[in-house]
Amino acid sequence: MANEADLATAVADAVHPLGVMQRITDRTLGLIESAQGVMIGVADPSGVTYVTGSGNQTLLIGTRVELGSSLTGVAVRTGEVQRSADTELDDRVDLEACRRHHVRSLVCIPLQRDDEVMGVMAVNAPVPDAFTDADVDVLTQLATFMGVAIGSARDLHAVSSELLGFGSTTPSGAPATAAHRYVMGVVNAAEATRLENCERIEAILGDPALLSTVFQPVVDLASGETVAYEALSRFHVAPYLPPDRWFAEAHACGLGVDLEVLALERAFAVLPSLADGLALNVNVGPHVVGTSAFLDALAGVPVDRVILELTEHHAVEDYPALIAALRPLRRAGLRVAVDDTGSGYSSLAHILKIAPDFIKLDCELASTIDLDPVRRALAASLVAFAADTGAEIVAEGVENADELAVLRRIGVRFAQGYHLGHPAPLAPAPVVNPARLADGEG
Repeated sequence: MANEADLATAVADAVHPLGVMQRITDRTLGLIESAQGVMIGVADPSGVTYVTGSGNQTLLIGTRVELGSSLTGVAVRTGEVQRSADTELDDRVDLEACRRHHVRSLVCIPLQRDDEVMGVMAVNAPVPDAFTDADVDVLTQLATFMGVAIGSARDLHAVSSELLGFGSTTPSGAPATAAHRYVMGVVNAAEATRLENCERIEAILGDPALLSTVFQPVVDLASGETVAYEALSRFHVAPYLPPDRWFAEAHACGLGVDLEVLALERAFAVLPSLADGLALNVNVGPHVVGTSAFLDALAGVPVDRVILELTEHHAVEDYPALIAALRPLRRAGLRVAVDDTGSGYSSLAHILKIAPDFIKLDCELASTIDLDPVRRALAASLVAFAADTGAEIVAEGVENADELAVLRRIGVRFAQGYHLGHPAPLAPAPVVNPARLADGEG
């Protein structure tokens, strides 16, 4: 699998001391407000070679300075932080180099571990007296940490290289081993988890049986009839993650469109067995609409029986493109719902641009609506807004009869939730108990 090579490369990168040095220079540049450049150099008996940098000195990576003619060398020889308030007036510095690189203020911090000076961090600015005593105190306090972090990374890289068989770089396509996974889980648990989840998503895409679909009824509160089913994905892989997390992980791996399209295909497979007159609600991200994979999934599907719920997890970056992609599908009978209104990206401006057929109220809005006048007022205003824009309201997450009664009273037309029906494999007949639609009954 491609992720095997990714894991091997990620392990090598995670334990490489250059990565630690780069993070130190980046963080130091942000920490010292007046700093314009930060570099770290590695020391040897005759000089220092700068290997990482941030700010205005990155072009100097690879530059070498001699120990006997620079402030860097003084820091290495003494093992103490050195400060030059004005390099034009300091005979310890390499004046020609400072002028060439526009350095007027300079602080050199020796990086040592167990009394060994491994290198130097140089912090500079193009004006004199740029660094305060407080700046130097902070750098002095952090010097021990920096040295230990870099020395530990050096040791960790050496032992990992011996254990895992990589050098300064990992050959492209090198297979990962159980040892790679173990080391990565220790040195960068978050990245290890991400890569493992990518493998699981690839497994799902390779074996669609690992993704199943359950269906939750959407009920017309006026008639008490089920008018649609919402298709919801369930993943049969360990560890357990809620469906939205799996889709988010897939997008982080560059496999989000593939996974969303697979979920659509699994849902569309039930349409032939769905009773006439019932619609199928399917969820899809706005960025998936219009892709060739999405259009291929719709080929041969009676789109006049489909309600496309645009999920709220991603902001729409290009509304004209989204609307253009939806236009021919809507002309063919596809209906569109804006999902989870009241959270995420489902703002009123978003609704106005999409002009959906249905506006779905977020679960948080329906929850305890019978007890919260603010929720009731907001839901009522959305009912009026929907009426003015030609849309219908669907309330999600209805958990009890009291919530349902309030929603009916303020004019909500459709609802779904555990009180009306749990997600389940598709049943041949509606699973709603009519008694649950009566006000005050549970």
